[in-house]
Amino acid sequence: MDHLMLVDSVTSVPKDCEPQLAPAGGVLLEISAAAACNELLKAALADGVAIAVLSGYRTGEYQRLLWNKSVHDYMSEGLSFDEAERLTGRYLASPCHSEHETGLACDFTTWGCTDTRDDLASTPEGIWLCRNAARFGFILRYPRMKEHITGIAYEPWHYRYVGLPHSRVIRERGLTLEEYLHYREERSPCAFSAENDALKK
Repeated sequence: MDHLMLVDSVTSVPKDCEPQLAPAGGVLLEISAAAACNELLKAALADGVAIAVLSGYRTGEYQRLLWNKSVHDYMSEGLSFDEAERLTGRYLASPCHSEHETGLACDFTTWGCTDTRDDLASTPEGIWLCRNAARFGFILRYPRMKEHITGIAYEPWHYRYVGLPHSRVIRERGLTLEEYLHYREERSPCAFSAENDALKK
C-alpha cells in the first residue's frame, strides 16, 4: 500500500484500496500502521503515558452512517441541509473521502474517554504524541492554522501513518501531507533522497 496516498475532500479513496488489517490498541489499522502504532503505544507507556486509540479503520458504509448522523443531528437543531453538511464537513470527511477508510489514520484519546478531546494537545498524552509520533511514522494530519490547506478544522487527535522517513521530514518542516507531496514534486530526486538519508541518522 502507498502510505503517502492523499485522501481528502477532492481525492477519494482508491476503489482498489483493500488494506491488510491488524489489531492496534483495540482497533484495526493497515498492517504497517498497526505495527507502528503498537510500538508507539508501548513507548508512551514506558514513559508513563497511557494513550488510548479511539478509532481506526472504518468501512465506507460506516463512514456514511457517521456522516448522515451528523447531518441529521445538525438539522434537528433547525439548520438547513446545506448548512448541516457544511458544519459536518469541518470535522468529518464525507464517505469515500476519509483517511480512516485506508486504515492509515487513527484517533487518539486519553484513557477512560469515549470521544475525541478538543484539549488533547494540552494533556500529557497529546504533548507526548506531538513530540514523539513522528519517530513511529505518524503525523498530526490536521494541524492548527493549516485548515485552508487540509480543508479540515484542527484535530489534535487525528494522526496519519505515512512511514519513515517521511514523518520526520513533515514534522521537522511543519508541513501538511499536501505540502509535503508538493514539496517532493518540486525537489530533485537526488536532493530529496539526500535530505531523507540525513534525517534517518
